[in-house]
Amino acid sequence: MAGGALCTRIGRGRDGVTDKRAPLAELPLDFGPETLAEAEELLVRLSSALFPQGLPDASRLTWHDKDRAAATDAGSESIEERLARAEARFRTLVEQIPAVTFMAVLGEGENEVYVSPTIEQMLGYSQTEWLSDPFLWYYRLHPDDRPLWNEEFARGCRSGGPFRAECRFLARDGRVVWVHGEARVIKDTEGRPQLLQGVAFDITESKEAQQVLLEHEVQRARVEEELAIARRLQTSLLPREPKVDGLELAAAMVPAELVGGDYYDVLPTDAGAWIAIGDVSGHGLNAGLIMMMAQSAVAAIRATNEDASPSEALAILNDLLFDNIGNRLERDEYVTMTLLHYRSDGQIVFSGAHQDMLVRRAATGDVERLPTPGTWLGLRREIRSINVDSTFSLEEGDLLVLYTDGITEAMNDHGEQFGMARLCDVIRDSSDDTPEAVRDLVLRAVDKWSRHRDDDTTIVVARRRNHGVS
Repeated sequence: MAGGALCTRIGRGRDGVTDKRAPLAELPLDFGPETLAEAEELLVRLSSALFPQGLPDASRLTWHDKDRAAATDAGSESIEERLARAEARFRTLVEQIPAVTFMAVLGEGENEVYVSPTIEQMLGYSQTEWLSDPFLWYYRLHPDDRPLWNEEFARGCRSGGPFRAECRFLARDGRVVWVHGEARVIKDTEGRPQLLQGVAFDITESKEAQQVLLEHEVQRARVEEELAIARRLQTSLLPREPKVDGLELAAAMVPAELVGGDYYDVLPTDAGAWIAIGDVSGHGLNAGLIMMMAQSAVAAIRATNEDASPSEALAILNDLLFDNIGNRLERDEYVTMTLLHYRSDGQIVFSGAHQDMLVRRAATGDVERLPTPGTWLGLRREIRSINVDSTFSLEEGDLLVLYTDGITEAMNDHGEQFGMARLCDVIRDSSDDTPEAVRDLVLRAVDKWSRHRDDDTTIVVARRRNHGVS
């Protein structure tokens, strides 16, 4: 019963006639021959994968050797001939392996060495050249890797092996070839070293691929570290709790994964405040460094002359940035910035080129767009003839919104920008006109619109207090 069931499963009837065979994948996992007949059936089934045209006879399953057949029939084949033929077959097998095999006799007074012909493909030296010079392998071993090889060889000899090493060899044509070698010391019955045999593989491609991956990881780690430094620079210089007499203020900056160099600052003065907002082109550490220069320079100018006009302050800043960015850092970044001087009577003087400023008028609820007709900083040495001062005023309850392009250019999944119109709608439709509420409402709207942002998001909201409100 078992034999019949097995024959049915492998596709042969009990009469020995081969039927259409079922795929091996259909055999159960616990399938295994239980008798010699079952084993024969299994071998026939497996051989069909090699001979789809039909089962072969014995001549197609063995090496055809007329001389051997004749000698066997005559009964005259000597033991030496059989050994020679077996050695030839074994040598053919070894020399077809896609690796270098080697052996050295370690017995006293003997110096028998063998290396397979594939050594020529690996290092450019023929088998004859390699065997004629027992020290050639050591001469071709990279000098920097010889200590490692010696250490591993000594360890392998002490322990009986195997010893393994990955070392560089110098090929005949000057190439550096990475080789993974494994060898073992074979001992005789009395424990004395008899043979050293092993195999060596060319792993150059694998090593080169590892090097590429390593360089990529090093570069990625360097970029991540630069971004971390840039984030610390960017956030550590922001005003913690900006306070200005006569203004209610709320601000926020959300750094993107690729830090973009956004900047804002609020610097109180006796008569009001300097308010700045800007953006450095580019991303990463350089953008953070340039942003830090701008922040430091504006703070220094305000400290030395708080009555300087915005256009004059930006001209001084531009002189500094033009020299530092182009000549010292040898970079081509630039800065977009608007600098405002707010006075306690509501008058604002501003200069520079950045995003349009938005003002929601308390009297009408309308949102006005105020262009910034200046120029970028750091691109040209002289901007005094280009940058001009402009003015507007905030009435009691009016709301001023400053922002960077990380808000208006935030993309949704369809590649559509958040845009100026949506920003104005959010500000206009806010039921709560406190700076904190408007700030948070804008940020939530942008977060909902864009799940993934590649630029910083910065917003500053200021409202002139109503008379008598502290």
